[in-house]
Amino acid sequence: MSVKGRPVRLIVACGRVGFALMVIGGLAGCTGPGQPSPTVLPTIIDVPRADDDYPTPTPPSAIETWVVHTRATEQKMGTNPWPSLTVGRIDEQGGPLHATEPEALLSQMAGRPSVILIHGNAYTYKESIEEAIKVRGQLETLGGLLPDTLFIIFDWPSERILRSLEVDLNEKAKRSRVAGYHLARFLQAAPSNARICLMGQSDGGRVALTTMHLLAGSKLPRILNEPGIQLTSARSDLQLRGVVLEAAVGHTWLNPGDRLESALPHSEGLLILRNSGDYALAVYVFGNYTGFHPALGRVGLKARDLKKLGPLKDRVEEINQRSLSGWDHTLFTQSLTYPVVAERIAAYTSWRDVSDGAGKRYSTRDLSLR
Repeated sequence: MSVKGRPVRLIVACGRVGFALMVIGGLAGCTGPGQPSPTVLPTIIDVPRADDDYPTPTPPSAIETWVVHTRATEQKMGTNPWPSLTVGRIDEQGGPLHATEPEALLSQMAGRPSVILIHGNAYTYKESIEEAIKVRGQLETLGGLLPDTLFIIFDWPSERILRSLEVDLNEKAKRSRVAGYHLARFLQAAPSNARICLMGQSDGGRVALTTMHLLAGSKLPRILNEPGIQLTSARSDLQLRGVVLEAAVGHTWLNPGDRLESALPHSEGLLILRNSGDYALAVYVFGNYTGFHPALGRVGLKARDLKKLGPLKDRVEEINQRSLSGWDHTLFTQSLTYPVVAERIAAYTSWRDVSDGAGKRYSTRDLSLR
């Protein structure tokens, strides 16, 4: 490497750091003394209402599909989601969401596999449903859903509400933490030995891992002004799997003694899909609710993490999809077009034996050469 190139690389590096500070603002999210409060856009609770509220007619599917919708719940840790939870079955003819009591869905989970899809930041209700239907269709084509599968869309309020981008991003990180608690509260009432595979992208990955940790009966530690929280009882009898795509959690969080230490011990397996070139997660470390560690969805589990995990590392399969995703902050609709990645996702969602990937870490480049 020539000396001539070094100043250029230094300028590029400084530019990236400057961009990171501009986007996330380091300690953005807290308003200091004498500073004006961030401007809040008008709040609109996006709850299914009329016949024309449903996004688009959905394609025919034999997979029973439901929505668990928390946009009307209070976005504070520890609040009870049940009074304002909306649960309903999607009408395949393109009609509105047929709301019903949560128990109607929970009763259907008995003896059947469930796949729960959790979206990331900046989704409206309609967008979350439309993307979920595409993911369902892709999984069906791949054989990733058993005929009796319940496909459940977990929809939490992640649409933009604040004019300041960096403050809004921190608010969504905070809300995703609340969403994990709300989903755990819902699944706490699931039938005994229900089989549940949680699929989460970005902040949705944080929701998935937080849910798994809480269902184990462990306490979620406080962070900043957010209190710690714990369920009234554990549900260690549930069979849990996870697929997290470019998850917005610290790479150390699964380690013993760290924030989400119980997510792995009480799961059958976890597929971590990361992108070492992810432009969005490059600035993750500057957010308020990150724990100041690089994101798992970008750097994966590091050697020190694997050492701390010990035998638990054999419950994790990790794929770096940088060679296919480039610089993208990838969605499931995109990852499911990569054959080598889609096959592994489908193995988890169809409840096939995934022991062949246990403890392995590889890249899509490696898989393509097989």
